[in-house]
Amino acid sequence: MFCSGDDRNRSLLVALVVGGLVGAGVALLLAPQSGKRTRQQIADLAEDLKDYATDLTEKVRTKVV
Repeated sequence: MFCSGDDRNRSLLVALVVGGLVGAGVALLLAPQSGKRTRQQIADLAEDLKDYATDLTEKVRTKVV
């Protein structure tokens, strides 16, 4: 029922990273630049997020098994 210290730290880290990525995405959408450049930056950000999620999934799998 209660989370251990490591679980809370990991959850906090994930929340901070996801929050930072969401904030960066919003900043990109509100920045005054061309639509083509904004779309490219969003695509790059999405790719980075996908890579991060894949790495995190692998780390969790190795710790669980």
